[in-house]
Amino acid sequence: MTNPIKKAQVFGFEVPTEGYYLHRGHAWVVMEKPDEVRVGLDDFSQKILGPAEAVQLPEPGKEYFQDHIFMALLRQGHKASFVAPVDGVVVGVNEKAVKTPRLIHDDPYGEGWLYLMRPTNLKNNLVNLVTGPDCVAWIEEETHRLLELLNTRVGFTLPEGGTIVDDVYGHFPALGWRRLVRGFFTRHLQAPSRRRGFEGWDNWDKRTWRTGA
Repeated sequence: MTNPIKKAQVFGFEVPTEGYYLHRGHAWVVMEKPDEVRVGLDDFSQKILGPAEAVQLPEPGKEYFQDHIFMALLRQGHKASFVAPVDGVVVGVNEKAVKTPRLIHDDPYGEGWLYLMRPTNLKNNLVNLVTGPDCVAWIEEETHRLLELLNTRVGFTLPEGGTIVDDVYGHFPALGWRRLVRGFFTRHLQAPSRRRGFEGWDNWDKRTWRTGA
């Protein structure tokens, strides 16, 4: 993660334009080795929810599937779950992010990465992700959805040429934490499948998660 990351600005959101694949639940994937990927959350998610106080990550060896819950952020008594961008087995966790969750917010594409995974269905999974210039177009769409929500729920209109404030929820709690999570981060959630070995996100075993809380 030492090479400069090529990014564009979209209404104040940083969007990677090369090498990163974005899932429509706002997790990202970048290739580390032919048989390993690095996973994190995008800047859009962090500016919406604000800095987390704790993070829940799975232990190495755990298998997850695209569009199923794979981790969560916690803040002010609220929990935001996110869906996995690809199928695979966790092979390493970013202990720095576990101990200092604010890294996920402050440097989402760098020091705030979440974990390393050995993908098991990468070719098929990548078809469902966006990359390159498509990332910019998609974040523009997401921003317009956010602006519509801000307008209808709290009467806020972004001035022409303006940028979205960091920590949207903190500034506009009337938007509702659950509404934001369901509207932007778990829209593509698939029902848990025990047949595929997924334990279910409402009944996760606390022993299988890493948390700094």
